[in-house]
Amino acid sequence: MSTHRRWIVVAVVVTVVAGGCSTDGSPTPPPHGSGAPVTSGAPPGSSSEHRTLPDGFPVMDGAVRMPLPPGDPGLIALWESPEAGSGAYDFYVAALPAAGYSIVGIYPGGGVALIRFRVPGEIWQVVAHGATGGGVAIEVRLDRP
Repeated sequence: MSTHRRWIVVAVVVTVVAGGCSTDGSPTPPPHGSGAPVTSGAPPGSSSEHRTLPDGFPVMDGAVRMPLPPGDPGLIALWESPEAGSGAYDFYVAALPAAGYSIVGIYPGGGVALIRFRVPGEIWQVVAHGATGGGVAIEVRLDRP
C-alpha cells in the first residue's frame, strides 16, 4: 500500500472514531439552513433529531435498516448488509450518480471506505466499515473532516 493511500485510510479511520466531536468532546451540531430535512423539537439524543434521507435514496439489496444511536445527530441512516468486502462501496460508487447525486470524493480503504457526495446545499458521506456481527455497516452522514 502506498504511503499516500495509507494516510487516507488513517484519516478516514480517525474521522470515524472521532464521531464528529468538537475539541471539548461535545457533539458538533448539524449546520442550520442547509436545505436538508431536519426534524426538530425532539428531546436531545432522540432519533428524531436526525435528518431524513431524500425519497428514492439508493439502498443495497439485502441491507437491513438499523436504529440510529442517540447522541450522533450527524448520522442520517444506518444499515447492515451481509455483503462482505467492497460490495457496499462498489454499489454506492455506481448507485449515487445514477440516482442524481454527484460524487465529490471517493476514498476506498481496507477497513473503512468513504464516498463524499452532494445533496442540495451540502455534502454528505457514505461510510462503509465492518459490522459488529460480520458483514458491513453502511452509514449515511453529514460531511465531516
